[in-house]
Amino acid sequence: MDNLDFAELNYWAILVAVAFNQVLGALWYGTLAKPWMADTGITQQDIEAMKGTPRQWYPYVIAIVLAFMFTLGLALLVQGTEADGAVEGLGLGVLAAVGFVFTSQAVNFTFEARPPRLLAINVGYPLISYAVIGILLAVWT
Repeated sequence: MDNLDFAELNYWAILVAVAFNQVLGALWYGTLAKPWMADTGITQQDIEAMKGTPRQWYPYVIAIVLAFMFTLGLALLVQGTEADGAVEGLGLGVLAAVGFVFTSQAVNFTFEARPPRLLAINVGYPLISYAVIGILLAVWT
C-alpha cells in the first residue's frame, strides 16, 4: 500500500458519502426508534429533556465528524487496494463493517449484556452504510 495519497482522494465522493451516511442514519433510527429506545432504556421523557440543550445537537456534530473520519479511512483502503469497481467497493465496505464495527461492538454488547436486537440495529446501519460508501468510493474515482 505504497500508493496512499490524501491529495489523490476524491473529496466530492467523500462528502457525498458523509451526507448519505447521515440520511441513512436518520431513516434507519427513525424507523427503528421504538425498539432502539426500548433496548437502550432511553425514554421519550429523556429526549424531551434534551431539547434546548447541547445534548440535543452535539451528537449530530460528532456523527458528522466521525462519518468523515471513517469515510476517509475507507477511501484510503479503496485507494490502497486499487479497488475500481462496485463489487470490490462493496467487498471492502462489508469487510470494514464486519471486520471492525461488528466485531468490536459484539464484544462490548456481550460484556454489557445488551440484547442481540440492539446489536443488530446498531451494526445494521453501518453495514449498509459502509457497503454503499465502499461502492461509491470505488466507482467514483
